[in-house]
Amino acid sequence: MNFKKLFLMLSVCGSLVCAAEATVENAPAAAPAPAAAQTAAPAAENAPAAQPKAQQQGSWKGMIVPILLIVGMIFLFSRANKKQQRQRQEMLDKIVKGSKVLLQSGVYGKVVEDRGNDLLIEIAENVRVLVVKAGIANVETEDNGEKK
Repeated sequence: MNFKKLFLMLSVCGSLVCAAEATVENAPAAAPAPAAAQTAAPAAENAPAAQPKAQQQGSWKGMIVPILLIVGMIFLFSRANKKQQRQRQEMLDKIVKGSKVLLQSGVYGKVVEDRGNDLLIEIAENVRVLVVKAGIANVETEDNGEKK
């Protein structure tokens, strides 16, 4: 499915972005100064460098990509599910008297009577079964013997 490929691509990109952000946050800000320069530098210069790193640890920016991936996954799967439900409902709405149907139990039959939510199906000569519409797995069309 296209949704699965798209989600896989998004998750790979998201994990790469998260990994890149993690390496940037954990990387040292600058190369260490020579030992002679460290002793001459006042203590006040080292304090501001430590403060931004502490702020980055509690940052919400690193959580944006995973949250967006989860929201995107939920959206894509719910959209695909709604599409399948709509197609199934359209198939069930097209059932009329005389339609050939396949039940979920694997039995083929012909619709004799539509009773709203139920169907009376003839599975053999003078053998009729009352079935709920939800029990229909597939409807065969008359043109070229293809299945919907």
